[in-house]
Amino acid sequence: MAENVLNNTTNAVFIPTIIAQKCLQRLPSYLNMAKTVSKDSDWATAQIGDKIQVPKTGAVTANDKVAGVAFTKQNPTGTYEEVTLDKHKEVTFTIDDVTKVFENQDTQMRYGEDGAIALSEAIEQSLVDLHPQITNTLTWNRTSETTIDTSMLAIRKFFTDQKVPKLEQKYFYCDSTIYNDLLGTDKFSRYDATGKQGQITEGEMIKAYSMLVSESQMIPTSGSPVAYHNFAYSKNGMVLATRALPTPKGFSGYSAVINDPLTGITLRSMFWYNADIGAHQLTLDVLFGVAILDDRRLVEVESF
Repeated sequence: MAENVLNNTTNAVFIPTIIAQKCLQRLPSYLNMAKTVSKDSDWATAQIGDKIQVPKTGAVTANDKVAGVAFTKQNPTGTYEEVTLDKHKEVTFTIDDVTKVFENQDTQMRYGEDGAIALSEAIEQSLVDLHPQITNTLTWNRTSETTIDTSMLAIRKFFTDQKVPKLEQKYFYCDSTIYNDLLGTDKFSRYDATGKQGQITEGEMIKAYSMLVSESQMIPTSGSPVAYHNFAYSKNGMVLATRALPTPKGFSGYSAVINDPLTGITLRSMFWYNADIGAHQLTLDVLFGVAILDDRRLVEVESF
């Protein structure tokens, strides 16, 4: 009797789940904005072009309690933001030796990392492409350390004037020049210049006026002289909505759907033998849509 052995056929069933999990492990490392915006995900499958409704809660007020009078009941009217799932991004690899990939952790991680980099850049790009829809704009002034500080204060003031809750984390997503402006300003880069005591243990920028600052190579530009469209926002300024993709009808390979609770991204992985090229193919793909959720929590910071 022939013994059961692990080979390209028996190992193939495990590949889609393994590589998808490796990809999701690496995905957060390459995401900036997509990690920090609002998420809407569901295991329900969808097709490209489907529209979903992301709920927005209605206003709630605090009422005076009068002795002997019943509590004031409220029925806040909620609204929603319609998001079209119009982004379908995929990464496809050809794999000749399935068993080598199955047995080699480094090879698995390389496939997962390559997929994570490509998909994360596509997702980030879709979010930054929302900049023409932003209705609030501030201008960055890098003339001196004083004007740089004034520019940061203007962003802080925007969130306060818009009544964004103080405890809601704010983010500043900027290009390398603004990042250098901040690094070159003692107030934002030197720990001792903040008046705090202690040792610097990590090489990172100090949190500035309650905003976490991240540098990006994907800041959109326009015009001449070139204008950079940077973003300052809190979580509910934008939404990233993802849905699971179904297994295609008649698909003869192996398929898996994996969800990452940290990023809220649902990833499909498909693996099959392509007779035309005489090798296995692995596809990682994601279906998603992006939208402005609350323009009070989002401001464009234009720099030149």
